[in-house]
Amino acid sequence: MVLVFDVAAELAMFRKSYTTTSQVSYPFPPPTAIAGLLAAVTGIGHDAGNGCKNAAYWREMAGTRVALGLRNPVRWLSTTVNLIKYKNPNGNMGEHIQSKHQLVKKPHYRIYVSGGGMYAEIKRRLEKREFIFTPYLGVAYALADIKYLGEFDEEEIADQESFVNTVIPLYEGVQPDIKKCGAVHREIVPFRLDEHRQLKDTVTVIYPEIVDREADSGPLWLKARGKLVISQVGGERVAWFERW
Repeated sequence: MVLVFDVAAELAMFRKSYTTTSQVSYPFPPPTAIAGLLAAVTGIGHDAGNGCKNAAYWREMAGTRVALGLRNPVRWLSTTVNLIKYKNPNGNMGEHIQSKHQLVKKPHYRIYVSGGGMYAEIKRRLEKREFIFTPYLGVAYALADIKYLGEFDEEEIADQESFVNTVIPLYEGVQPDIKKCGAVHREIVPFRLDEHRQLKDTVTVIYPEIVDREADSGPLWLKARGKLVISQVGGERVAWFERW
């Protein structure tokens, strides 16, 4: 069985780790951000009281797998934010610096969740719309609106040639059909952290160019799926990230 829910906001910002003051965003939540969102929904703590780098909720993620679809075109908003130089050695808290920020405008994503020990609790919280911590998209000021769509049966697709309605992780043997896909974008995203927020794995993904706000995500066409797991979930074909 698969849980499906939509998440949307006015803005989102999933900062790329190599950026510092000038912050650049991924166009969608990478798997690590989805893990944080699920932890917020279910109320799993990160144990930061015993260490600011702790992310204890990753222990609970074992066995869970997720997939992600884009429901709106990716639109960017570039702006500057005034920051206080609170480490000024002269103690002048009135001195500011301007930081460039890249934000995702009107983001809308569809998230699929399957398996793992958290499944029942995620389902219960989504059904009741009772979220323990406030869900947001990347930064605290990007408050997220979550809409639960339901629980669906899953049927694995065995065909090597297939289409997919979600972001596709490029695992071994995956061959996109670029001619059928048209415009395709590529990113390297963080996939998994350890319990001290150290990066353990990344994954290369491709995602479609969406030009119509009413269009579904995709489809993206594959010549071969290789080791990628694809499932029919409701009326959509979903490409899964591997289990955490």
